[in-house]
Amino acid sequence: MKKYFIPFLLMAAAAVAACQPKENIEEPALDGSYIYTLSASVPEVTKSDYDASGTFSWGASDQISVLFHKGDDNKFFTLSNTSGAGASATFSGAIDAGYEIGASTDGTQWALYPAGDHKVRFTESDGEKYPISFNIPAVTDYTTAPFSANIPMYAQGDGSTFEFKHLGAAYKFTFTDIDNSISTAKFVVQNQTTYRLSGDVKLRNQGGTYLDQAWADGVNKTLTYIREVSKGTVEFYVPVRYYAECFQPVITLYNAENDDVIFTKTASTAKGIADKGHVQPIVISVSGAVITPWSYESAFGVDWDASNVASDAGMTGFNKISFVADNTYLYMLAAIQKAALEFNADNYRENSVNFYVNEQSVAYGFLAKQGQPQSNDNSSYVVGSNVTEHKDVMYYEWKIDRAAAAAKDKKLSPLGEVGAVNLRLCVFPKIGVNSDWSSLATNDWEVYMYAPSSGSIAVNLP
Repeated sequence: MKKYFIPFLLMAAAAVAACQPKENIEEPALDGSYIYTLSASVPEVTKSDYDASGTFSWGASDQISVLFHKGDDNKFFTLSNTSGAGASATFSGAIDAGYEIGASTDGTQWALYPAGDHKVRFTESDGEKYPISFNIPAVTDYTTAPFSANIPMYAQGDGSTFEFKHLGAAYKFTFTDIDNSISTAKFVVQNQTTYRLSGDVKLRNQGGTYLDQAWADGVNKTLTYIREVSKGTVEFYVPVRYYAECFQPVITLYNAENDDVIFTKTASTAKGIADKGHVQPIVISVSGAVITPWSYESAFGVDWDASNVASDAGMTGFNKISFVADNTYLYMLAAIQKAALEFNADNYRENSVNFYVNEQSVAYGFLAKQGQPQSNDNSSYVVGSNVTEHKDVMYYEWKIDRAAAAAKDKKLSPLGEVGAVNLRLCVFPKIGVNSDWSSLATNDWEVYMYAPSSGSIAVNLP
């Protein structure tokens, strides 16, 4: 297997020439909405792809988000390329009645690329420093949408021009020599540092303007792309924060049809890119790669197929529960059908979990946060957790410090002893909490899933 690293620098300097607002507004519709149009030129920078020749152009499918306001209400609207690819393009989009371009606070005319679920933060305590949350989707499926590099950029217009600039840097991963039997690839990047790769990223606008991809929890440290393979090659762009040594990824390339692993690599150290606009290419040949059929891979090195693992099936929706222990830790793996769980973005945390030790129950945590699968617990004795989704099944894995658990709660004291202990798990999918930890009105304790479905599992504690 060969690996090549070819650095090059692509600096952004795009100019978007906008007509005066009265010229941009076309005949309003019956509902009062109107069409806003921007004329855009890109003589020196691309928004869609970066090629070795340095030839750059707008893509025919490019879209940008432009900020409008009505009174104190601020909202991003999507403008689409209506004139095709090339060095210049026209972007147009429907604007709701009553909205005019610019921010309600100071009139700043923000434009963002690519278009997305971006949000304003003017009412936040740090809204002046971080006026916008730039949304990077956790999963992008290019088999259902045209491919684009989607490296984040921004512009602050002055009424006549929009000059786009980069908000960070990026890595370009190119996989070559992929087996001809594989038509579609899935690329998963999980950052080992605390810097996020996806979700709502604060856009800093003091001391420079850039994406402040700072601290993140598990779900926002992962980025997934799906794309068709062309002639044994597939490419992906991963936006990262510039100047900070923040990128220490675990990268995995899958056959998207069955999640068989084609290639995986774990970075041993964190790296950084010094300058905004720098695109660092990494070319990886997977010629002769041994394809590994999918199976759940423990985040903690546990062999879940070993003879000393205690497992049993659960109630409908709860496929399986497994336990195994060593002298220091208890490991637990739960396989639950995603459709049996709740994922409501309006709920701060949901899918409440109770842990039973010798028939004594303790509140353990939650299985989702703001609509995203995630292991959320408030227990200091849980020293590690991992969440993996495969074919509509969620795999939740935990690593529990036995001594710390025994000291934390007397109901968990048997975990600090040697010998057999009886364990069970219960999930209440319709139980959630708000950000202030108050219960939600929709809580329903009558809906639950036990694993095992009856009784408990005897686990040997060495």
